[in-house]
Amino acid sequence: MWKDSSPDDRGKVAGTQTILRALAVLRVLRDADGEVGVTEIARAVGLNTSTTHRIVRALAGAGFVAQNARTERYRLGREAFLLGSAAGRTLGFDAAKPVLEELSEATGESVNLVIRDGDAGLVVVRIESPQPLRFTETVGARIPLYCTSTGKALLAFAMDPAAEVAALGGLERLTPATITSPDDLLEDLERVRRRGYSHNRGERLPGVCGVAAPILGEGGTATAALAVQGPEVRIPDDRVPELGSLVVKAAERVAAAMW
Repeated sequence: MWKDSSPDDRGKVAGTQTILRALAVLRVLRDADGEVGVTEIARAVGLNTSTTHRIVRALAGAGFVAQNARTERYRLGREAFLLGSAAGRTLGFDAAKPVLEELSEATGESVNLVIRDGDAGLVVVRIESPQPLRFTETVGARIPLYCTSTGKALLAFAMDPAAEVAALGGLERLTPATITSPDDLLEDLERVRRRGYSHNRGERLPGVCGVAAPILGEGGTATAALAVQGPEVRIPDDRVPELGSLVVKAAERVAAAMW
């Protein structure tokens, strides 16, 4: 026999739904390039404008969202910044940063720390090269796994690389150097496992080269990846093994600092 949910049960469902909606709004603001209007947020999260406005105002009242008084558009607020800073400390990113700075100084190139974010990588720490010619990437950027050095390090040292590659689906060709065959990608990942580091030469962006190593957790699977990035003109093939050795040693130090 069917029975109606109790008021307590309905209240719990409504409360959970409200939390999930608020988190969805925060994610939209997190991924936005700039300030965002209520209508844009509503469209992105699939809610009506009035409901979205109530959620945004509640988040603004708590300091997680801030409004530009002139444009009436929204961005993340101080509490979101403080929450992210606390996460960086507790997740070990702050402890890893000095190692990244040393690696950047030793190589003269930019350095990334990347974690897995679903079917992409997420840049969580970035040290920019002092060189005037450099590739710039922002903290918070989501990057493909199959055509970046950090992404390939994460895939190669996953629990089941073949299953990971199959789950990616079609591999879009971004440049003439992009690997689009799953079989070819698996062969490349096997080479990564053998030598301990990955190499990307113009597979995502023409002229950009990366060398990355996995940051291994328990069981030898990758929990994050560390990369040196720079223009191809400064990272010829004969420099890759040297950078590979440096990035592997740095990744081992980061693993010790983070875990």
